[in-house]
Amino acid sequence: MKLIVTANQEPTGFTNVWREKCSVEFVALDRLMPHLQTSAHTGLTSDAIVAVASLKFPRLSDDFLDDRDFLAGYNPLEPIINFVRELRELDSVHAMADGRKWCALPFVLILSGAFAESSIPQSLDITTIVEPHRPQDALAKIEDIYRRYRNRLLDELDNLGILVTYEHGRYRVGPALATNKKNRESRLYYAAADRRDKAKYYTIDRDNVGIQYEVELFEALINDPKISETRLQQFFEDHPHFLLATRLLQSLPHVPLRDSQGKLFVPDFVLKPIVAARRDSNWEVLDLKLPQAKLLAGPRDHKRFSRDVAQAIAQVKDYRDYFENPENSAAVQNALGHRLRHPKLGIVIGRLPSSEAELETLERQQSREPGVRVVTYDEILETQKNLVS
Repeated sequence: MKLIVTANQEPTGFTNVWREKCSVEFVALDRLMPHLQTSAHTGLTSDAIVAVASLKFPRLSDDFLDDRDFLAGYNPLEPIINFVRELRELDSVHAMADGRKWCALPFVLILSGAFAESSIPQSLDITTIVEPHRPQDALAKIEDIYRRYRNRLLDELDNLGILVTYEHGRYRVGPALATNKKNRESRLYYAAADRRDKAKYYTIDRDNVGIQYEVELFEALINDPKISETRLQQFFEDHPHFLLATRLLQSLPHVPLRDSQGKLFVPDFVLKPIVAARRDSNWEVLDLKLPQAKLLAGPRDHKRFSRDVAQAIAQVKDYRDYFENPENSAAVQNALGHRLRHPKLGIVIGRLPSSEAELETLERQQSREPGVRVVTYDEILETQKNLVS
């Protein structure tokens, strides 16, 4: 499940807990609407928007701070209600890149007991959660709201002639039976906005059985001594959520980049942020290496990164040099839509050491290479296993 959380300030008491179970991105309320309106180009998607009402006043000028009438009449719910009213009036063309309409997305409002539910217009279809005892309790209710939305969506897609299946715990949609895709529209879905490859199947949701099934697929791959980087690349392209963890990111595989001399650079993945894409530090260039590669080498009392790791680090540093070269800015802009200069760097390689001594050595070697994140396949596997209740 993917959530956009909004408020005046990030409610970290909720978001920090929710990120252990799903993708969560915070966007301030006054900046959210432009993100929704441009989502067809940025790739932003979500399964629900969650607002947390705060009793705190927004930042006010000194003149307003002296205006007691204004302070007495301030209603913290009013900006949220105004946003939802604008959301519900969005045209169908403002849809996600998978065709789902923003105007029909579930909107959940978390309230303290100080707010009166009766002040929320029923016509706006806002679901309220009042004073959840724990963030986990609120998340369970949001998941139930999303499941009802998902079931309505699947019914509508089925009625529109789009193949809908449930297999191995995964809800999937595939090629449409009807040929005229642009005329297909329902309350939740607008086909003309759907930018996905219409010949492929896509997983739109997984239950615990589905997560476990994909975990077993991935575990079998990384345990295969004959596994190739090509097969790993294909798995991550088909299951991008294994790389994206708990942030709303767009996975861009094999983006071709040429420098001013015509030399070609093709990183395995560029992880593009959906929100705050202008900040280079939110991007990551990621390369895949084999699970069987050794992480450490050398005598017991003087272990260091292995040759495989050192070569992989050198390769992604070449990518760093490419991005930092101002002569390549135009090519990067054309390829990524952003003049990316200082992305994070990462490699996925090897398996997690079993001994505490080697783990400590791995951490020490990583501290000496702070510019490149070294991630093992076991850590990716463990992240997915933790999603299973």
